[in-house]
Formats: sequence, C-alpha cells, structure tokens
Amino acid sequence: MAFTIQNLINKFTSSRRSFASTGPFGLVPQELLDLIIASLANDKASLLSCALHQPVLSPPLTLVVSSPSRAKELTKLLRSSREMFTSSITGITLVGDVSFENIPTSGKSPRARSYRKLLDVLKAKGIMLHSGAVENDSSLVRILAQYFPDLTNLKVSCGSYQDIPGFMHAVSGSFPRLAELCIERGSLGMDIPDAPLFGLSSCRLSVPCLRTLRVVGWNNELVRWLGDNVVGTLECLELESASVRSTCRVGEAIRLIQGNMETLKDLRLISVKRDAAFDLSGLVHLQNLEVASGMRETELALRGWILPRSLKRVYVRNVRAVGSDTKEGILFEGASLQGVLGI
Repeated sequence: MAFTIQNLINKFTSSRRSFASTGPFGLVPQELLDLIIASLANDKASLLSCALHQPVLSPPLTLVVSSPSRAKELTKLLRSSREMFTSSITGITLVGDVSFENIPTSGKSPRARSYRKLLDVLKAKGIMLHSGAVENDSSLVRILAQYFPDLTNLKVSCGSYQDIPGFMHAVSGSFPRLAELCIERGSLGMDIPDAPLFGLSSCRLSVPCLRTLRVVGWNNELVRWLGDNVVGTLECLELESASVRSTCRVGEAIRLIQGNMETLKDLRLISVKRDAAFDLSGLVHLQNLEVASGMRETELALRGWILPRSLKRVYVRNVRAVGSDTKEGILFEGASLQGVLGI
C-alpha cells in the first residue's frame, strides 16, 4: 500500500495504548513528526485534519487579547473547548489601553477583571504557557506573572521611552525562569531617542536565567542600564535601532556592554549606519555576528571593524532584507571569515 499521511495517522490512532500516557504518536520519532508537519505546511486543510486527529500535529497557538470584549469571547470559547484544542495554546498577548498619558490599568478596571477571568480559565484548564507579550501597560505584566510566573519567553512593547522603567520594574523578579526577553518601543512615542529614562536607575533587573535579549528602538541610557544589570548569563543580544538615521550611538553602546557581557556568543546589530565601524575585540567569546546596515554594497559594511578571533560566523545584509535569508546578504565563515579577521 502506498504510504500516505492518513495511513500513518489511522495506524497509530487505532493503537490501544492510552493517549493519556504517551499517545499514539509516542511511537513515532520526532524527526518523522517534523517531516509530516513540514510536508503539510502548504496544505492547511490536511494539516487541520491531522491536528483534529492528534494534538501533537497541531501548530502552537497564541491568544491575542486586545480588549475586554475579546477577553470575554475567548473566556466563553475556552470554557466549552475540548482538551484537543486547548493543549495547542502556548502563548498569550495582553494589550493595554493606548494612552499618551501612560496611566496603568487599575487592578479593578473592566479590562483587568476580564483579563483575569480569562487567565483563571487557562489556569483551570491546566494550560502551560511558555511565551507571553504585553503591550502599552506595565501593570498587565504583573497580572500575567501572578498566573504564569514560569514563562520562558516575554516581549514587552512600550508606547514611549518613558514607559520603559515601569515595564522593567514589573519584569524584575516576576519570572524566575525567563530565558528570552524582548523590549520594544512602540511607534507611538514621539520623544527623542536620547531622552532620559526617569526612574530606571533605581530598578535592579532580576532575571537570573536570561540568555537572549532583544532591544528594538533603544537609547544609550537603556543599554548602559542593561549592561550593568544583565551580567554573567546573557549569550545572545540584538540591538535594533529605530532606523538607520537614528541618533543612537551604536559604538558607545557596544563600549558600554563589552565590560559586563563577556559571556556573549551571538550579537545582532540591526539598522546600523552605513559609515559605522566598531571595535568588538572585548567580546572574547563572540561566535556569531550579524550586521544589517544601510549600505547597498554589503561586502563593505565591515570595513574598519575590529573583530575578535573567537568569531565563527559573520553575516552581513542590507537592512531592507527580510529576516536572515543568506541569499539577501553575504555569509563569512571558514576561509572567507579568516580573510575578514586578517588571519
């Protein structure tokens, strides 16, 4: 009989082994499951059919809660949903009010109450969230931490630079297992990039397991503070300027972090000015470097840079390239990298 995905599903679905323990797909190697999902990536109907048979084939779901009414709809849906659906939920995004006045949501506000009811249902269903995101309102970070303190991935989106201290105070000490943190400045903030962040210096960031940090739309005061607080654990850092015309001084930011981020293995600099040249020699454990600049000739982007001998891979692309597709840039490794390092 010709091999088909449906035959495989039927075979293991008919197994008498209890799904509660290992499941019918507990017999299938993970590599084969990956191939099954990859083969159905462009066939949504078949992928949905397989997902209805076995939750292990369901893509991870992230709930986006943008308003109290949306929270009520999701709460009602989850209360009547089967485990096959809820087991696919791995993340949640809580969106606060968009306000230039930066007034945190009251714990007794309609928005907070509706969000708490939704989180109550998620908790009662035994759903284990791995990732979370909070937009516009730092008080929602504390609410999320009360229900799911074991998140390993968190993204906070601030409407203004002046919102950042409030978010950092809320994050600190709230997620002891947090490994990845993204700090993003939203598009609503009209303040200048070098504006002082009042209240940030009094916060001591406590994230003992942090390994990856991504900062979008940053200024040097924030980078200096991060360099003083994220010590001894960070392995991957990404700094993305608001644009290649940003007044943030990337060179100064790198100088600020080199002394305190010696464990850094991966560094990504996004939206770097076309005439930039930096000294990275202090990052003695750096293995991977990615640079996205405004230069059309990407091979000239590293001219004048001082790079550590520990590097194993350097990828240079134009800032307009999408993602890290090596077809859109130049990858240096092996012999070509030795030439860049002058070895």
